[in-house]
Amino acid sequence: MMILESPESETWATDIGLNAKILRGLVMSSPLGILAVDTKGIIRLWNKAAEKVSGWREDEVIGQPIRVLSEKGGKKYEELRERTQKLEVFTSLPMQATKKDGTAILISYSTAPVLNADGRVIGAVAILYDITEKMELENNLKMQLEKQARIIDETVHALATAIEKRDPYTFGHQQRVAQLAGAIAMEMGCFDEASIKGIITAASIHDIGKLYVPAEILTRPGRLTNIEFELIKTHPQAGYEILQQIEFPWPIARMVQQHHERLDGSGYPGQLAGDDILLEARIIGVADMVEAMSSHRPYRPGKGQELALREIKRASGSAFDPHIVNACLEVFRKGFMLKNSDIVPCGTDNA
Repeated sequence: MMILESPESETWATDIGLNAKILRGLVMSSPLGILAVDTKGIIRLWNKAAEKVSGWREDEVIGQPIRVLSEKGGKKYEELRERTQKLEVFTSLPMQATKKDGTAILISYSTAPVLNADGRVIGAVAILYDITEKMELENNLKMQLEKQARIIDETVHALATAIEKRDPYTFGHQQRVAQLAGAIAMEMGCFDEASIKGIITAASIHDIGKLYVPAEILTRPGRLTNIEFELIKTHPQAGYEILQQIEFPWPIARMVQQHHERLDGSGYPGQLAGDDILLEARIIGVADMVEAMSSHRPYRPGKGQELALREIKRASGSAFDPHIVNACLEVFRKGFMLKNSDIVPCGTDNA
């Protein structure tokens, strides 16, 4: 049945200044559901796509109120209709609807006022399409992403626990570095929330490569020999090799590989310099230096937070990125504390 064959539709179409046949052809050929209502909310236009979405035939809805679209949400449609008469336009609103067979669906609903030649509002036209399946897919994708995030967090926690179980003297070191690195990144103001999460994740496992270092070297008291120190210096590359096969949403393996590189090329393992070092890795490097100097190690006492901050300030512009150093100093100035660390205050016999 042609939607404009009814007297009501013919009169209404004429009133808005359109040839009935042209209007009918445009509406009927649209792949999107199109309907129109008058100022009383009575349906005057209804195309085949709207029929497909709702299950309601044209002859069943023409002359019926707009609330036929929803058994429970009819008031919402009435509210939008009234607001449209005040020249408001709404685009892609998710709306509950009810099909003829009683099935609840979710539709995208866009509506705008219809004016006659005198500029008077005589109704509203709406475009609708079924987004039920689309929303289900989006919800499923969201659930999958949340599951993936949980798996990543659990994997990182397991890796961090593995190294700390093997090296009890640095228990909590990685977590404290992660806290500080995250605070520095936030202070710098150039990272979004997801990027900060990536920095925290990398910092939480930045010493994972120490799994390849003999435990007796990691835990032995006293100064390390040159050979022992060279063995420890292999841990960034070892960490990279462990992590490169894991599909993180951030370049975690490269951050871990580069966290001992220095701005002037004096670091390891690749003697990278300047912008060749990831900004995230430079942040972790500063946080790692501050925490490591502040805390006790088997081969030397902790030097304290104040001395650690003086050291990164002294090396600012040479070994360390000055922007990162400034952010780190500002973080501590604002009251940041290295939680659960074995800091020996500057000025004691161990300083």
